[in-house]
Amino acid sequence: MPESRTRHLQRALAALVLDPVPPAGESFDGMREGLLAYRELARPSLVDPIEAMFPVTLALLEEEHAWTSCVDAFLEARCVPSPHHRDIAPAFLGWLARTGWGLDRWPFLLELVHWELMETLVYRFEDLPAPEGLAAAPGPGSRVVLDAAAQLVCYTHAVHLASEEAPRPAPGIVHLLACRDREGLFQALELTPATAYLLKEGASRPLGEVLEDLGIPDAGPTMAFLEDLRESGAVAGFTRSEP
Repeated sequence: MPESRTRHLQRALAALVLDPVPPAGESFDGMREGLLAYRELARPSLVDPIEAMFPVTLALLEEEHAWTSCVDAFLEARCVPSPHHRDIAPAFLGWLARTGWGLDRWPFLLELVHWELMETLVYRFEDLPAPEGLAAAPGPGSRVVLDAAAQLVCYTHAVHLASEEAPRPAPGIVHLLACRDREGLFQALELTPATAYLLKEGASRPLGEVLEDLGIPDAGPTMAFLEDLRESGAVAGFTRSEP
């Protein structure tokens, strides 16, 4: 069935905004100048949220004269699921993960973009009350309950230390706890592999079992550390130990 004129115009308008080079064709006869002005207004509305969300990535790729080609490839893929600005940055991350754009040249690029997006999402996460019935202090039979906004992540580069001035992160495995403090400010806590294991496994298994896995006979310092995380806001509390 032939494509309707309305659908044809919709495709033409999408190409006008999303393609790196504005197309020519009969759809624009008599109104090309006005439509090009529309492109100049509409295209930045898609690009500006990406630049705002990923300033370190922007600095890295601009330094390498690759930012424009990256954004052009993303927009040309037409993978933004909605017109809402909040959906553009996650779509950019998803596109990068699917296509692997630039990863041969910057193997840390996907991790950097993921970290920048997560920093914003953790910071803006809805304030939710802690689950009821949690204990303030942990015990061997307790499980750790992280704050609802907190995220445990592991990267192959120190992306949390990258900056607009120095956007290339050093290689090396890093374990991070992304969270907010009591004032609602974003925090990135670098963890040892053992501590990362403790928090991950301790969310689903009794802490006493996890400490045995780690070969830690004296639970005192570990429990004190977990209480400090609760005081800081990274941990919501602990399930109550069985009597």
